[in-house]
Amino acid sequence: MDYAILELFTSLVISTTPIDNQPTTHDESCDLSDSDIIFGLNDGLLDIIKRISSLHFRSRTKKVNNSTTITEAVGIWQDLTTWQPPEALPGEEYQQLYDSYTSALFTWLYLILHPDSMCDGKVQSMVEQGVVTMSAVTVLELSPFLLIPLFILGLASVQDEHKDFISGAFDQIEEHTAFEEVEVYRTMVERSWENQDQGIPRSWEWIQWQDAGSAG
Repeated sequence: MDYAILELFTSLVISTTPIDNQPTTHDESCDLSDSDIIFGLNDGLLDIIKRISSLHFRSRTKKVNNSTTITEAVGIWQDLTTWQPPEALPGEEYQQLYDSYTSALFTWLYLILHPDSMCDGKVQSMVEQGVVTMSAVTVLELSPFLLIPLFILGLASVQDEHKDFISGAFDQIEEHTAFEEVEVYRTMVERSWENQDQGIPRSWEWIQWQDAGSAG
């Protein structure tokens, strides 16, 4: 399912028109101008998602050992810490969208390293930050991009107010877009909440319970 996330993200960004930024002066110009930036595609975000997705899949299917997982995760964490979105954005909501992804990706990476720590304060603080930034994204054209943060942060949510927001955001995207994937990701998040209510360990770990379902 990790690679389905990659496919979804790529499908969301591949046909997106470039962010319409302010023109740069000659001194500020470079090989890739700000006006050529496409959300998620050539701003470095897609590369980070690919690396986390690959690490998650390989670590859960025993294709890498624990020490390799830790080493790779620390490297990705450092890169995510220093990563910045484009400086010139057409509106504040783009910054909130990028911040939503940052919270979600840190949460995902943390849970790969600490799969039994979903209720930790660090995780729930990142979920809270993500909910706050996602709630600030009200432009309908940007709402489909929230699917991945909603999915990851939804899986990690333990508080009712966070779950209520996640459910409402899924409703809004489904109502205003034609993305069939909305129901798929919503169903997976709701299943994780059911697992959580039943006390099933690692209820966020969709690879784990998907594999178990396939085996059954």
